[in-house]
Amino acid sequence: MIKLGLRYASTSREHLQRVRQLGVEGGTLRWSWFPGAEAGGGHVDREGFRALLARLAEFDLALGGMELSRPLIQGVLQGDAERAVGELEALCETIRLLGDHGIDLLTCGFAIAHADEAQHDWRGYRDEPLGRAGSVLRTFDAARLDAGDLVTWGGNGADGPRVDEPEVWRRLDRFMDAVLPVARSAGVRLGFHPNDPPLPVYRGVAQPFATPEGLGVLLDRYADPGVGLLFCLGTLQESGGDMTGALRRFGAQGKLFAIHFRNVRGTVPRFHEVFPDEGDFDAAAHMRLLHEAGFDGYVMPDHYPGVLGDTPENDLARAWCLGYLRALIQSTG
Repeated sequence: MIKLGLRYASTSREHLQRVRQLGVEGGTLRWSWFPGAEAGGGHVDREGFRALLARLAEFDLALGGMELSRPLIQGVLQGDAERAVGELEALCETIRLLGDHGIDLLTCGFAIAHADEAQHDWRGYRDEPLGRAGSVLRTFDAARLDAGDLVTWGGNGADGPRVDEPEVWRRLDRFMDAVLPVARSAGVRLGFHPNDPPLPVYRGVAQPFATPEGLGVLLDRYADPGVGLLFCLGTLQESGGDMTGALRRFGAQGKLFAIHFRNVRGTVPRFHEVFPDEGDFDAAAHMRLLHEAGFDGYVMPDHYPGVLGDTPENDLARAWCLGYLRALIQSTG
């Protein structure tokens, strides 16, 4: 049975109580928000972690998985081997902790172009009041990018990407060599998110995971039952790829580990992120495909439009999206 999930926006009692009232059953939490890890270095405080799990249980909420925080693997992404050693040790330590507590999913956004996201907003994106009645939409236009947006790590010369595709794979291979055996031993699955924005090259970095075909290559390269996808409908719709075919294919393979459910208008190089009821794909049809595939994980809203009078945490928009998804799950099942 499909479960209504959430990328938790906070671990406060107020937030957890509110989202449980709205029907949320569980969800993912960023690694950098785990007790202790937020202080830097990624080392989780075990007592604080148990207290967090108890707080979730108080509201009958599950921790469905941990979302990889790119700032905590910045050395891995930037190819800094010395820095990567400590980052990977902390990550493997946390994966064992997850497994010890029956938490079986780590979601991975292995996006080298976003290694500096803690210092900069995502390049090429802008919030604009282009939605219905002036709702604020997150928009992307590749024409906004210039030479000043190129990454400063890598560097294969002016005639090609600063981080080319073979180098992207080399960095991911080093990551997987360290992480996959530990995850396998701990009973923790790895769910990969597609590259967003889904351009073949973004900020001078090749992006081989930007399309359904690229995700298929990734799954073939790491052919393991514990390696699958955090399938983001919005990102793959933006790519212009065959998202319906991808849902059928990866669903039949049992590779859909979690779902980010958002809608968009347009495809790269320009698109707008909109409410899930008004974008280019048929939300009900795609939810039916998840039912048909026997998907029983979390479907989570993602990237909320700005609504008049909303809180900085998007509480109004989040509530709307959760209600929409809950009704969609029930009506299509």
